[in-house]
Amino acid sequence: MAYTSNNTNVSQWNSYLDAIYDVIERGMAAKEVVCSITTGFRSVLALRTNPGLNPYHASVADIGYGFDAVQGTINRLKKEETSQHMLEMLVFDLDTLRISEKQLSPNFEMAVKGATPDVYYLVNLSRNLNRQIGQMINEANRLGQELLGKEWYKIHARIQNIQAIPRL
Repeated sequence: MAYTSNNTNVSQWNSYLDAIYDVIERGMAAKEVVCSITTGFRSVLALRTNPGLNPYHASVADIGYGFDAVQGTINRLKKEETSQHMLEMLVFDLDTLRISEKQLSPNFEMAVKGATPDVYYLVNLSRNLNRQIGQMINEANRLGQELLGKEWYKIHARIQNIQAIPRL
């Protein structure tokens, strides 16, 4: 059974899934660089003990897990797995990724507070990459909403209670 929305054929469906996958790939590339930078921040004396550094690094890692989850769900959808909850998984993965991205900004600002001029380049690079990550996540969510249409909102209403469960 191929999953398709009422308004899309299999070819359109797969094109959307491919587009979401590609957007996530670009976001992953930016995330990898940010992760390296955040690791490097630990070696900068002025930043090493900032209260936001560990939560920021954890948020970046969380984004990486979210990217992996979205791609895994897309792979399962393209293999035409027959679980009744595949669409819920797609909406859940994309929306949870959106929520995780919101954690980057406040943590980033705390992580780089008091940065010295010698690391401004890395701070600015990381800030720009964070922006790109956010854009990729927003684009992936937009494509998911476009793909599923009204069904997105129905599914989202069903999964919100699950998203409220704190993650460890």
